[in-house]
Amino acid sequence: MTLTRKHGNILTLLLAAAAALAAAASCMALAPSAHARLIAGDDQFTCQAGGQITPFMRAHQATVLRTIVPYGQPSSEVACARTAAAEGYRVYVTLQYSNAWSTANVASYFRSTLPKYARYAWAVSVGNEQDLFQARGGSGRSYRAVWNAVEPIIAGQAPHAIRVYGEVSPFGFAFLQTSFSTGRPAGAQAMAFHCYNTKRGGLRAVPQVAAWAARWRLPLWCSEMSASLSSSQPHPWLVHDTQAGWNALLASVERRSPNLQMISYYRWPQIGAL
Repeated sequence: MTLTRKHGNILTLLLAAAAALAAAASCMALAPSAHARLIAGDDQFTCQAGGQITPFMRAHQATVLRTIVPYGQPSSEVACARTAAAEGYRVYVTLQYSNAWSTANVASYFRSTLPKYARYAWAVSVGNEQDLFQARGGSGRSYRAVWNAVEPIIAGQAPHAIRVYGEVSPFGFAFLQTSFSTGRPAGAQAMAFHCYNTKRGGLRAVPQVAAWAARWRLPLWCSEMSASLSSSQPHPWLVHDTQAGWNALLASVERRSPNLQMISYYRWPQIGAL
C-alpha cells in the first residue's frame, strides 16, 4: 500500500512485530502456490530499519524482494536492494511518485533515482497505487502519459529489468482499463495489481483482472497482498480473514487465474500480517 498512508511510526511497529515473527511464521506463511510461479516478499519495516530480511523471506517462501521507494523522504532501500541481490534474491523496485508532479517532473525523478537501483533490479514498476489519488491528477490516462515518458528511461538504464505496468490498488481495475484506451502500452512486460481481500475488487476480482491482462498478452502479478488477521479491524474496506479462509480463497483464485504468475506477502503488522 502507499507508504505515506500507513507507515506512521515504523520503528515502533517493527519492534512490536519482531518478537512475534518467529512464532507466527509457521502459521502465517503463504501456503505453497499451486499455479503462480513466483512469490514476492515485501518487508518495508525491516528494509527501512536496515535489518536482516532473510528470515522474513524464508518464512514466506519468497524468492523476490519487492521494495517501494518513497519520494520526498530519506530511505534505505538502496542498501536493502544491494543486500537482497547479494543474498541471491530477485529485486523488484517500485518507484512511487506524486500525482501533483508534471509528467516531465516524474520523468526527471526516474532519470535521477533509477540509477541507484538499476544494477540490482530484476523488475521495475512505475508508480505505487497512483489510482488512489485521482483527484490530484491520477487518472488512468495521466498514468499512461507517465508510462510513455518513463518506460524508455527504464529500458535504457535497466535494460535487463522487467518493466511492470500498473501497480494499482485493489480498487484499480477500472483505472487500468482506462489507461489502455489507446491500446497496449509500449514496453510493458507484466501487469501488477494489489490483491488484498477487500469488500470491493481485490483478491476476489483477480480472475477477471488476470483474464483481461491475458488478452493484452501480459502476465498478472499480485505484487502486494496479505491476509487481514487482526481481531481489531483497522480498515473498513478490508475483509477480516482467518488463515484457513485466506488460504482457501487464494487457492480458488489461483485455480481460476491461469495468467496469474506472482503472489506475494506484504508485512503489515497493523492488520496482523507479520
